[in-house]
This record gives sequence, structure tokens and C-alpha cells, in this order.
Amino acid sequence: MFCRLAAQELSLLAPRLSQENVRLVGIGLEELGVEEFVEKKFWAGELYIDDKKKSFNDLGYKRFSIWSLPGLLLSRIARTQTALGKERGVGGDLRGDGFQNGGLLVVGKGGKLLYSFVQENPADHASNEDILKALNLSGLDKSTAEPRPTSQPTCDEDVCSLKPKSPPASD
Repeated sequence: MFCRLAAQELSLLAPRLSQENVRLVGIGLEELGVEEFVEKKFWAGELYIDDKKKSFNDLGYKRFSIWSLPGLLLSRIARTQTALGKERGVGGDLRGDGFQNGGLLVVGKGGKLLYSFVQENPADHASNEDILKALNLSGLDKSTAEPRPTSQPTCDEDVCSLKPKSPPASD
């Protein structure tokens, strides 16, 4: 559930990022659940799978142990996010690797690292405000913010992505 909530929140930035030609890219750690993740439109960006978890290891994203995870799941942020997930109707399942944590990078032109966020709790996620600030962009325009993408994803063996919206036709 936590991953889905974070993806939904980040997807609210998609229209604003698209206006600035900024790509929204997600890297998942396994195929399990990807089809449902895409079908229910939790993510409005490009999606790649790193089933060997090389990028997670290279970036130093930690794995929780069977001993640390229960306490983290009882934390205030986890309880708050669980309640929010239920309120939004975002289901979750306990399939897959729930021990691997991730993070978020904002990378500028030329590969310059503008912002880095590392999860310390499975329910943590970077704030949209921090992401926009790192990109030196103003806040979301409420008229263009959408909780879910409206186009259908295109999938092949390696990646699922959403086609960019066409600009409105001018009269």
C-alpha cells in the first residue's frame, strides 16, 4: 500500500513536470504486482523493473530485517499512511519483497544530482514540495493536477509507460 500511495502522490506532479520536459521515472524491484499497479494507474510516469535489485544496492537503499520491520510498521507515519490508503481505497497486498526500501533522486541536466531522498521507514516518501523546490519550480497548478493519469499505459516486455498527452488543438 505504501508504494502505491507514494506513486499516486508523485503522479500528481506529472502534468507540471511534463510542462517543463522533466521525465518521471520509477524503478520497481520485481514483476509481481506490476500489472495491477499499471492497470489501476497508480503511476503516471515511465516504469522499469530491476529484478536483480542492482540499482537499489548501488544506491545504498537498505533492506529491513524481519526484526526491524514490525516496529516500523507500527510507527506513527505507517499508521497515518495506512489510514490514508484505506480512505483513498488503495488496496495493498503482502506479496513480494516488502523488506527492500527505496528512495527518490532528482537528476538535472548533465547528470547533476539535485535532490536525494532515502526511505527510513516503508511508509516514508519524498514530499512533492521538496521535489519541485529541487527543480526550482513553483507549486502545482490546481487546475492541472490530476490524481490519476487518463491515458492507457503501453507495455512491452521491459517497460510500461504512459503516452504523453497531445497538446490541445488550436482553432
